[in-house]
Amino acid sequence: MSIKKKLGMGVASAALGLSLIGGGTWAAFNDTATVNNHFASGKLDLVVGKSGNKPISFDLSNLKPGDNVQRIFKLNNAGTLAIKEVLLDVTAKNFKDGGDPSTQEDYLSQFVIDFASVDGESQKWEPRNNIVKSGETLTLADLVAGPQTYGPKIKDEYKGAGGKINLAPLTVAKGQEAERGLPVNPTDTDDVFIQITFNNDLTKDDNGEYIQNKFMNDKIDFFFNLEATQWDGVHIDTHNQNGSVNNEVQGSADGQNMPNPVTKGSAKHKTETTEVNKD
Repeated sequence: MSIKKKLGMGVASAALGLSLIGGGTWAAFNDTATVNNHFASGKLDLVVGKSGNKPISFDLSNLKPGDNVQRIFKLNNAGTLAIKEVLLDVTAKNFKDGGDPSTQEDYLSQFVIDFASVDGESQKWEPRNNIVKSGETLTLADLVAGPQTYGPKIKDEYKGAGGKINLAPLTVAKGQEAERGLPVNPTDTDDVFIQITFNNDLTKDDNGEYIQNKFMNDKIDFFFNLEATQWDGVHIDTHNQNGSVNNEVQGSADGQNMPNPVTKGSAKHKTETTEVNKD
């Protein structure tokens, strides 16, 4: 064999060796695995019901100054998630002037909220906590105008998101912290008790007629719009087991504390809270 052929074969063998080392084409074994995951959301569900057989809405006609009416309704959590706040927003429409010139705002200002009481979760009679500051006069006109108008007349502990009135207080009696807002666990319902009076103004005009005469035959529809809100998100750490997240309890994640996220089916369902690590 000539020297050129020997050199040629040596180069070919070297190239083949490099191919076997660097190509990695001979690894035939393989194995795969899949992590199966599942997320299911909870349900936020506020139901407004009767307290006994008592009517819950204000739907009255033929009213006169001096009349007052009481209504009580019950807030129920029919979902699977704890409700943090039940925010009240009052709206009005379909104002009809009875003849003498008056406006919607003028008419609504004749109706004074004598009290609006909510549950404080005490062991005494409920509801017993009035949301209106002592000495303040709150009217339907204030409520319709919004938080910028009624805000200064409402106690701070009953102000929720956006300054709206929170009918499910976060301020409760000592020892009842687990019943802040509307939890699912423990079972809790809150009553709201309201009395509205048609203001009796005895002021007369220059002709000797009562100034409230202009409100005769006036009509309006007004609405108590309620919004249920959730608590902050709960942190599920790597060591926490799978199951149903502990989102049923109150005193939930609120920026300062968070419920123990131990889940149903994995360990005892705990309701105590732990301080949030802000590091």
